Amino acid sequence: MSDSRTEESVVTLQSKAEYENAINLSQHVPAAKNISEMVLDAFHSSKESEQIRQLRVAIRQAHDAFDDDQAYELMGQLKQLKDAEAADNAALEDLSSKFSINRILSSFKDDPEFQELVYGLALKVLNQTHQAISNPSAGKGKAARAKKEAEVFVISKDGISVTLPLRTPRSKLNVDREALEFLGFSFVGEGDEAELESESFVDNSGAEQPLTRKSIVTALQQQTAFDGYSIAQQ
Repeated sequence: MSDSRTEESVVTLQSKAEYENAINLSQHVPAAKNISEMVLDAFHSSKESEQIRQLRVAIRQAHDAFDDDQAYELMGQLKQLKDAEAADNAALEDLSSKFSINRILSSFKDDPEFQELVYGLALKVLNQTHQAISNPSAGKGKAARAKKEAEVFVISKDGISVTLPLRTPRSKLNVDREALEFLGFSFVGEGDEAELESESFVDNSGAEQPLTRKSIVTALQQQTAFDGYSIAQQ
């Protein structure tokens, strides 16, 4: 079993590297890139549940209203949810150590929620592919305008400024390490192997946000996170 899982892991890493290399090249038409990004986005979600994120917001609101009793009660609920999710994660890790990902996924093939995810994604791919084939020139024009109007933002604080380009979503964030470290994020490793210590940040309402270039720019523009920093489009 261990040899099989090791082989799967190696294949996954190779595929990921090949994809990230291909998505940054011009050999694929924009419509194909958009569809592949859509597929990945369907499987990339926050590690914390929506219930936990809502409780964090409610706790923050209770603190702002000086309602200690309500905040204490909500914090108890938050602990229960986090303990339950930690137990679920431990069970999932134990399951993944015993079975291959293909075996696990095949066991869910008749689950209604899993079918909704898979068929919903298949429908999106079907519609997007049909649109791309039916109107191929639309994607080229859009890509040309996007390339010409590539957005670059300047983030400033205490007289120091760094730039943060809105690159393709799959461009590794370590490419913009200087800007992210300027915002307070930490990396482990050097060069192309560097990885962020955290994949998310908490905004001023207490909600956890996925760490992407777009989410950083939006938070800075709306002043919902990164207090003391300013942002301007170049």
